[in-house]
Amino acid sequence: MKKIFLMAVILMGVMATVNAQTSPLKDYLGKYVFPEGSPVAEVTLTAEDTVLTLNSAMGSVAIEKKGVDTFYLAAYDAPIIFKRDANHAVITLTIVVQGMELTAQKSAATAASPSGSAFAMKEDDFYAKVWANKNY
Repeated sequence: MKKIFLMAVILMGVMATVNAQTSPLKDYLGKYVFPEGSPVAEVTLTAEDTVLTLNSAMGSVAIEKKGVDTFYLAAYDAPIIFKRDANHAVITLTIVVQGMELTAQKSAATAASPSGSAFAMKEDDFYAKVWANKNY
């Protein structure tokens, strides 16, 4: 009985650690739209494991977390700064690259989604496609 209890406590600790590692990235996930005339029309942020990836028409690149709401786009030597509203929801993304400051608004569809992230959609797809098809 003690072994079962100990295993349960360890398992809960591991699950809490994994959840704590990925949950902060969920705030940033979604589609960001730049104003008309910008070099890039839109970008989408996705997460795989603990890596945040910026996807655009120019390609995909991982970005490094540097601080609270601050990331670094090494491929272009550019800082990325996220701004939040009064409810602490991410609303804009600003990339400072080659003397230009490009600010994008988070798309309303991703900002207002109940799950709040593309990562959660992938998890839902996993359960629908893989887990549901297991015959135990």
